[in-house]
Amino acid sequence: MILHLRAAVEQLYAAPPARFTPLRSELVAQARSAGEKDLAASVGALRKPTLAAWAVNHFVREHADELEELRSFAELLREAQRTLDADQLRLLGRERATRVDAMADRIAEVAAEDGQKLGAGAAQEVRETLTALIADEDAEASVLTGALVKALSYSGFGSVDVADVVAITDPEELGSSAPDRARPALSVLPGGGGGDAVDLEDRRRSRRAAERARLQSALETARADLRSADRQVAVLTARQEEVTEGIADLERRLATARSRLEKVTGELDEAGGIRSRREEEEATAQQALDAHDAHDGE
Repeated sequence: MILHLRAAVEQLYAAPPARFTPLRSELVAQARSAGEKDLAASVGALRKPTLAAWAVNHFVREHADELEELRSFAELLREAQRTLDADQLRLLGRERATRVDAMADRIAEVAAEDGQKLGAGAAQEVRETLTALIADEDAEASVLTGALVKALSYSGFGSVDVADVVAITDPEELGSSAPDRARPALSVLPGGGGGDAVDLEDRRRSRRAAERARLQSALETARADLRSADRQVAVLTARQEEVTEGIADLERRLATARSRLEKVTGELDEAGGIRSRREEEEATAQQALDAHDAHDGE
């Protein structure tokens, strides 16, 4: 009889794939019989793992010690990525695919021994899960629960999406059933590292000193650039004031020109009126003369 969701997880995710669904139904029935409706609902909601997830869970539960070298390797690679250690990244990067393939083959071997042969698709999902474990601490922690419901995937940058990949995410629910998640020491590169192992602490100290010197140099350069920029701003400010004053002078001259234009326009209108009147007077005089000449000729 189960008394806690953790016990149900332990039984279900340790069971072979074909046993998962009937066992879940049995546990739900047991919880209901005991009057534990909430527990029955929680157990009923537990998802059946994919074949790849089951294979990884099974290996974690039965052969957790064999994962230690891969976990040590993962921690070294993550540390090299965090500290931008190019030498260590090159060294470990060359080994990653080899280690993933070897561990994936071992997981497939163990699964086959227990009657679950992995096809090409499931085997690839196991590789992707191991790659995600190496890349991301949260992914590693998810794998180590032994309660994956689906494979993990790593795109090559950023963090791994671990949402909904584990049966239950509450550490208290998982309790002590999950393998120890303590991080391995960063001193050697187990399993093939040999003489290429790197003392990361010495490298960190050396990098910190080099980084401080780089930052100090960057600060001095920035200060010199700031002084140069201040001079440039002062020169341009003076030019701006000169141009602004020139614009003001042009605006004053424009206002004067407009005033003169207005005055000349008024005078032109007045002269035009006078001309019109003179033209009318000239026409009248011409008519009068013509009339007089015509009268004398009679």
